[in-house]
Amino acid sequence: MSAATASVLQIALAPERQGANALFVGLFAVYLVGSIAALVGYKRRGELHLVKPRAGDLTFGALVAFLLFGLTFVVHALVTSPGSERHGWIMRVYLLMGDPFAESRHMVAAAAALIGLMEELSWRGLVTPLLEERLGTLRANVLSTVAYAAAHTPALFLLSDPLAGLNPLIPLAALGCGAAWSYLRWRMERMPPVLLSHALFTWMVVEFPLWS
Repeated sequence: MSAATASVLQIALAPERQGANALFVGLFAVYLVGSIAALVGYKRRGELHLVKPRAGDLTFGALVAFLLFGLTFVVHALVTSPGSERHGWIMRVYLLMGDPFAESRHMVAAAAALIGLMEELSWRGLVTPLLEERLGTLRANVLSTVAYAAAHTPALFLLSDPLAGLNPLIPLAALGCGAAWSYLRWRMERMPPVLLSHALFTWMVVEFPLWS
């Protein structure tokens, strides 16, 4: 999963291809396969009930999503705010998705939310359980979180800025958010809150641009 994600980013973030279409199509293809494999795994283990939503899932998922969005806003204010040379980092991330203030951003936000949901099903729903069978809960969650962040390292180079240099925003966001979603999965022992949290967080980041 890590190699497939990194390969998509390496291809889609190349200067001649940068844009939401190439990125979303590539990630959708990878995570569709991962999501199907995750559901097959849950069925094989007799655990499909762990991916069925129930009362309270939206509340817990939303709380974590709002917390992560708030922390993201604080980091932006401290590190990439307008006037800072590091503002180029966040500009390059948002420019991938086109004009962040255009009406079309609503469709982009919806697509990003869907991919975020599938991403969680692929990583926390497929990769982490497979590792848990071999390594135990703690080491599996740590390793899957690190692998999730490592899969996003192509963005470090391909979204670099002439003034600010290498762009660590996406890999660091993957590490921090991945740790939060891994903890949420462990704490709730179910997937729906994690799926909803990632989808809502991604939707908010696109729908309410941070870089202005």
